[in-house]
Amino acid sequence: MMAKTLFDKIWDAHVVTSIEGGQDILYIDRHFIHEVTSPQAFDGLAQRGIGVFRPDKTVATADHNVPTKHQDQPIEEPLSRFQVQKLVENCENFGVELYGLGHPYQG
Repeated sequence: MMAKTLFDKIWDAHVVTSIEGGQDILYIDRHFIHEVTSPQAFDGLAQRGIGVFRPDKTVATADHNVPTKHQDQPIEEPLSRFQVQKLVENCENFGVELYGLGHPYQG
């Protein structure tokens, strides 16, 4: 028997079931979201009247539209600023932990 790689061990620990054809259904135990695509997901949840499944396993960070330096300054580009503001608002409304600007884990 061959030794398992770290990847194999992690994969095996997350298999819920294996289905015909050799595909596995995995349990994803940590979700990372950001400011660019999460507004659509949050809107979909709001329209359906449901919350985030396991918000305690979801972490958000703005990492696409934020400056590397001078994060204490306002974001100049309007769409970027809106997306970051929307992420903050959605995290507050849905109980998701946010690594916001200035947070040591941000980005």
